[in-house]
Amino acid sequence: MIINRNRRQPDVISLAFLLIVLLLIFSSAGFAQSNSARALFADNKAGILQIRIIDITSGSKSAIGSGFVITDTGLIATNYHVVEMAASKPEQYRIEYLSASGETNSLTLVDVDVVNDLALVKANSQIAPVLPLAVIEPAIGVPVYALGNPLDLGLTVVPGTYNGINQTSYHPRVHFTGSLNSGMSGGPTLNESGEVVGINVSTAGNQVSFLVPVTALQQLLSQHQLRGHGVENIRQRIAQQLRADQQEKFSQLLALEWSTIALGDAWVVEELSPFVKCWGGSNSASSKAQFLSAERTCRSEDNIYLNGKFNTGVIEHQFFWLEADKLNALQFYAYYERLFGDFVPGNKAREKDVGDYQCDSQFVSVSSAQAVSGRKTKAVFCVRAYKDYPQLYDVLFLQGTVDDSHAAFISHFTLAGVSQENAKAYARKFMGVSKWP
Repeated sequence: MIINRNRRQPDVISLAFLLIVLLLIFSSAGFAQSNSARALFADNKAGILQIRIIDITSGSKSAIGSGFVITDTGLIATNYHVVEMAASKPEQYRIEYLSASGETNSLTLVDVDVVNDLALVKANSQIAPVLPLAVIEPAIGVPVYALGNPLDLGLTVVPGTYNGINQTSYHPRVHFTGSLNSGMSGGPTLNESGEVVGINVSTAGNQVSFLVPVTALQQLLSQHQLRGHGVENIRQRIAQQLRADQQEKFSQLLALEWSTIALGDAWVVEELSPFVKCWGGSNSASSKAQFLSAERTCRSEDNIYLNGKFNTGVIEHQFFWLEADKLNALQFYAYYERLFGDFVPGNKAREKDVGDYQCDSQFVSVSSAQAVSGRKTKAVFCVRAYKDYPQLYDVLFLQGTVDDSHAAFISHFTLAGVSQENAKAYARKFMGVSKWP
C-alpha cells in the first residue's frame, strides 16, 4: 500500500475538531449554569426563610415551607397552603420563620390570594434583605433557579428552565422544568439577575413543576398596600375571592357555543376550553365483552386549595354509551343500575367543610329535533352547601336513559364551589347539548 503523506484527510480532522468544539460548548454551558446557581445561592440566601407552622401546645413544628422578603417593612411572600393550618386554626397553630442566620420569631398572616395559592405574612421588623420582583417575563427556554427548604434539609437551589405560562390551566401557572420538593413551596424562583419570576407551588414529577407567576404576587402586594393594613377576617376574604373566581369562570363558559362530539349514538360535550381536557376509551377491542362500553371524561385541573382534605374549583364531565345485544333485558338493567349508582362527587370534603347532599330525582322526557316525542330519562340533581363560605355549593348531576332494554346513555357532571345561579344555568345548557336523539 502506498501512503501519500501530502494527502489531506478533511473528514477525520473536521470531525475531531467538531467534537472538541461541542465538548467545550457544553462544558462551558454546564459551568456557566453551575456558576450562576452558586452565585444566586450566595447572593440571595439571606432573603429566603423557612416558614414554620408551630403547634402551640407542644411547641414543635407541624409543617414547613419557604418564603422570601418582598418589602423593607417586613412583608414576606409564601403559599397559602403553607400557612393554611394557622389560618384555619389560630388557636392551635402559629407561624414563625427561621432565617439563614438561625434567627427565629413569630409571623402574622395579613393577606391571602387563595385562588393563586399565595399569602402575605409579616414580621415585626425587616429581618432579611428584600428580593426584587421581575417586571419582565423571561423568554421561554432561559435558565431559572428555584430556591427553598426541601424536606427540612436546609436551603437548596434547583436549576431549571422557564417554559412560559401553562396554556391548559385557567389560573396562570408557569411550567418549570425542575424538581420541586415538599418544603420548597412558597420559595422564589429567580432569573439570572436575581429577580423573582415565580413562586414555587407544585410538582407533577419527572422534572415538571409549576410556579405562580410573579404578576399574581405583584397584584396581591398592590392590593394590600392600597388597603394600608392587614385583612381582619381571612375567611371572609377567601369567600369573596372564591365567589368572584367562579363567577368569572362560569360567565365565560356559559357564554361559549358548546360544540358536541359523537359517543355511540349519542352526542356529548366537546372540550369547552383548553383548561377542561377530555379523554376517552372503550372495550371495543375485547372479544370477551358481553356489551359495548364507550366513555368520555373531561376534567379541569385547577384545584383551589382550602385545606388538606378540601379542594374546590373543579369541573368534571363524564359520558357513557352502552350496547348489550348479548344480554337479556334483566341482565342489562342489573348492570346498568350498578353503574348508575357508582357515581360520586369528585370533590372529597369533610363533614366540617360541607353539608349533606340534598337531592332531587325525577323522570323526564328530553325532546329533540330528531326525536319529537323525546326519550325518557332519570335525572338526579344534588347540591351541598359550603359551611364556611356562604353562597357556594358542590353540585352533582346525573342523567340516564331508561327506555331501551339493550342500550343506554349516561351523562354526568360535578361542579365544585359554584353559585346556585351558575349551577342551574350550567345544568340547562348541559342537558340541552348532551343527548341521545
